[in-house]
Amino acid sequence: MKAGRGVAALLLVVAFALAGCAGSPVQLSFGGSTMGTYVESEHSLIQQGSGNYAAVYFLRPQTERYMGATDNRLTIELDKEQLLKLVKSEYTLVHLKPGAVDVTIKSLTIAGPFREFKKMKRTRRFEFEAGLTYYISVEPVDGEFRGAYFLPHMVDQAAAKEKTRDMRAIGLARKSPLHQPGDNPLLPFWPFI
Repeated sequence: MKAGRGVAALLLVVAFALAGCAGSPVQLSFGGSTMGTYVESEHSLIQQGSGNYAAVYFLRPQTERYMGATDNRLTIELDKEQLLKLVKSEYTLVHLKPGAVDVTIKSLTIAGPFREFKKMKRTRRFEFEAGLTYYISVEPVDGEFRGAYFLPHMVDQAAAKEKTRDMRAIGLARKSPLHQPGDNPLLPFWPFI
């Protein structure tokens, strides 16, 4: 009887959490664990409404060897303005104005002989054209004693589909997923288990 009440309470909490996700920015959470933050339309490079835009998927694959600070949320900035945050195994889609853009990945790492937290950031420049779709994968680089950092890499559609097989779509990617429903029997899953 008590287990039934616990399940009912859990479902109620999930329902309230999902109901609160309708606005912008969207923050997905479960039991106090933040799963990701998607800033939908506050960025100056987001293309509002219909028109000429570049469809850009941002992918954050699961890290296999890393634990600790490198497993925390990453901040993705475009031209020094925060766009979104992603946790492991998430991907999203944004519609960007065409042109050259600096993509910066900010993260925390543990580095040095005293194993202290350190902020890391890496930037790459990408050129986006209207009417095209791009896939940017955020990949970890092990800097050994200097700590791990993340680099954005452009990948093709086949690689993006392979990387996102076990990933959760957030934001606009839920409406335009890289996989059709039923393609992935592993989802939904809970990344914090």
